[in-house]
Amino acid sequence: MGYLLVDLVFRVPVKYIFDKREKSIYRKHFTTKKIMNFDEMTYFINEDSGGYYYAIAKKRSQFIKNYKVSNYFSGSKTSRERENEFLQKILYPVLDALEQPINRPL
Repeated sequence: MGYLLVDLVFRVPVKYIFDKREKSIYRKHFTTKKIMNFDEMTYFINEDSGGYYYAIAKKRSQFIKNYKVSNYFSGSKTSRERENEFLQKILYPVLDALEQPINRPL
């Protein structure tokens, strides 16, 4: 019973909704909460415990409060493949839709 409660409270998948009509980003966990507008958003790579992940945040408070939008990646070959898939299928299309500048490798 304890494991079920931990899974429900801490491991429930979080969804981010990018609403083009309202130009806002929402976080859906148990409830839906507006976290920022498109023009306030920035993305960056956050390093943590030998790995790294992609995060989004408001431009002026990106190191205070940020939201993890990817899994952890490491330097292994399979991790680089998963990262490339994440970039091509999720991050780049989202940034294109938001008209954010993108640093793409050549």
